[in-house]
Amino acid sequence: MRILVVSPLLPIPPYTGGELRIVHLVRALASEHEVTLLAAVPRGAPIDATCRALAPALVQCVAAGWVPGAAPSWSKRWLQLRSLVSRSSALTWTFSDGLRRALPHVDWTRYDVVHAEYSVLGLLPLPRHLPLVLDAHNIEYRALLRTAKNASLWRRAWLRWEARRVRRDEETAWRRAALCLATSAVDADEIGRVTQRPVVIVPNGVDIDQFPILDLRLAEPDHVLFIGTYRYLPNVDAVHWFAREIWPRIRAARPTARWSLVGLDPPPSVRALGEVPGVNVVGTVPDVRPWLARASVVVVPLRSGSGTRLKILEAFAAGRPVVSTQIGAEGLAVRDGTHLLLADDPASFAEAVVRLLDCPEHGWSLARAARELVEQEYAWARIGERLLAVYRQLTAIRGSPV
Repeated sequence: MRILVVSPLLPIPPYTGGELRIVHLVRALASEHEVTLLAAVPRGAPIDATCRALAPALVQCVAAGWVPGAAPSWSKRWLQLRSLVSRSSALTWTFSDGLRRALPHVDWTRYDVVHAEYSVLGLLPLPRHLPLVLDAHNIEYRALLRTAKNASLWRRAWLRWEARRVRRDEETAWRRAALCLATSAVDADEIGRVTQRPVVIVPNGVDIDQFPILDLRLAEPDHVLFIGTYRYLPNVDAVHWFAREIWPRIRAARPTARWSLVGLDPPPSVRALGEVPGVNVVGTVPDVRPWLARASVVVVPLRSGSGTRLKILEAFAAGRPVVSTQIGAEGLAVRDGTHLLLADDPASFAEAVVRLLDCPEHGWSLARAARELVEQEYAWARIGERLLAVYRQLTAIRGSPV
């Protein structure tokens, strides 16, 4: 089958969870099908080396003023302003810039199916005679509503208004698709309430060969770790909430505790947390695995966002115990007290972290169970096979040769 994958960004190198998902799913599809990735890149970005990284998939890049995950720019602001006089949301405008201009030049006779990454790309002017497979990384409107709960008055009003428009865009896209992919049963249920078309769960995953289990006894005592890109606003909110409400309680119980913040592009407000006693803002690193090796506990104090967290799966694979909020662990097939500890209020969260620092054996028990879980359910190799099975069914329905 000849598949055109449409993406709002070029996922090489993969810094974020969304980029990792695209890379692994494209590679899986390319193992059995003829795949072309049409991706937006910032104007002037070097692309030669990255285009070869997804071989045997072909990569075609189109220039865009802004791509998801990039720092805010005037191009993004202009697209957001244009959305104010449009029925489409600002999210749809910013995700489709570049792709919208490129699609009229695509030779659609070369493809049998279109696979779009992120729901709002289903609103692109795609040919109706080709089936559309829509990969819904997140329920974006739900993430916006959650972010609004902790925002200032004016920002809360904007986010709620934008969430209404995003919801309309996402639901329209889900109805257009011949098939939707969801990362979890939670998201699949939400999509299934809107469309009568099939919704298949293709979860996020982790490369278990790249993240071998590490002996917890080799971790540094009292070392707490947070990993996440700070271009994602729920991560920024999470570390501020943790620093303000939870970290002082942990330090009161364990004065020797240290907290490392690892991740892409921490803004000045996150950098300033380095002034807090015991806090080390590491920022961007080439490889998170050495930091996982040093950690006694990984924390995921998210209060907003949607989808599923690859940071949890990587910690699970590496054999590091996790304390998370319910939202942080949403969509994963985990049990509190078996695979991780869940806590939603500051006192309970701090108590859970201190409990694991006090008793490494408890953490090691959680870590072993969590590693077994990712091996069974969340290894990218297994997930790739699940996606290929979906496309084999689609091939059979269309009567096309594989």
